[in-house]
Amino acid sequence: MRSLPLTGRRVLVTRALHQAGKLSEGLCALGAEPVEVPVLEIRPPASFEPLDAALRRFGGYDWVVLTSANTVRALTARAAQLGIGLGQPASMKVAAVGEATAAAAREAGFQIAFVPEAYVAESLVAGLLEGPQFRTGGARILLARAAVARDVIPDALRSAGAEVDVVDAYRNVLPEAAPEQLRRALAQGIDAATFTSSSSATHLAEAARQAGVAWPFAGVPAVSIGPITSQTLRELGWEPAAEANPSDIPGLIAAVVRVLTPSGSDDTKAVRTARLRLTPSTQQTLRLELEDPAAFAALLGVCLPQDWPPGEYDRDAIQFFLEKMIKGGQEAVGWYGWYALLEGSKPVALVGCGGYLGPPDETGYVEIGYSICEQWRGQGLAKELVQALVNRALALGAKKIVAHTTEANPASIAVLLGCGFEKTLSSESEQLQFEIACTE
Repeated sequence: MRSLPLTGRRVLVTRALHQAGKLSEGLCALGAEPVEVPVLEIRPPASFEPLDAALRRFGGYDWVVLTSANTVRALTARAAQLGIGLGQPASMKVAAVGEATAAAAREAGFQIAFVPEAYVAESLVAGLLEGPQFRTGGARILLARAAVARDVIPDALRSAGAEVDVVDAYRNVLPEAAPEQLRRALAQGIDAATFTSSSSATHLAEAARQAGVAWPFAGVPAVSIGPITSQTLRELGWEPAAEANPSDIPGLIAAVVRVLTPSGSDDTKAVRTARLRLTPSTQQTLRLELEDPAAFAALLGVCLPQDWPPGEYDRDAIQFFLEKMIKGGQEAVGWYGWYALLEGSKPVALVGCGGYLGPPDETGYVEIGYSICEQWRGQGLAKELVQALVNRALALGAKKIVAHTTEANPASIAVLLGCGFEKTLSSESEQLQFEIACTE
């Protein structure tokens, strides 16, 4: 029976009931038991009058800024009740604060012109004001959001000369059942608490107050989806143990894994280049690659490429690495597979893999190989990956590093030559052998 990274762990999920599924399913895939205590319930705004007025003049806006998937649902539902069509004129552009919001908006029929790299209000404002599509001065903007939201977006846009209509599309309220549900959850024990928004933090604090539970929860790490939520937690007296990067659900799940399995995800073992972070494979990652690719992606906190596993790194290679890792134990970590992640990409991109066929033998001989996913080829990433593997092997005592390729792969030949390999004779007629020999 395979061992999953979060097996036996109880993780508190505080999202609204209709939104908890993706987070809970992701945690379940890694072996956790999600403990759902919804502290957010979506209610209509205190008054529909501002929202209705904005919907009736919807076609007159230059920009519509959507701050959440809940906002999209609230807008479309109210428009349907009023019999108003939300057709998007050619002159109107729509911005979404994150990919989940953008996906909901596209499903509702909107074309998205802008999504910020970081899913927070500050990045959305900076991207809008600096983007070529934004007309400074006189732009009419509709900002639909939850009641009691921060004023970062409207304040900045008004300072740039825009005319901004801010309307409450919905309210977040604390469900009546939340305090008692929280009391029962804590009585059974939880290993971590997740927070997907500032509202989830403030509402959970209020649920704890009503339940007579000490805040913050003793011995329970808080895991935040992003910097604004982390700031709110700190203001409430709870220092986050980890923050998602990127600020989305897969990133949040990966952060939970980092907190609850520190020995299995120790970032000190990572190797960094100018653009890449290389993470060694383990028995756990290899098993998940073979048996549950979605859980594998969640564990690394990446978006899995369509052509994964790439190139010659196929299921047979993964199985080979796994067998060697089982036989070699912890000492084998770092001498087989390495995953190449593109630093700074959002979501984090898994661009390829590389590694060794085992530790150096008694003569110091070690063989390396690599594969890059198709969409990331031709950008110099293969050279960064191979050079990092070479440098690591030499630093750990390798005397001769060997790699193989074929005449039919000129790109691979160029990578090896660019990393200092020299072509040598090969015992296999169809393969070319390249090597680096330590001269010391």
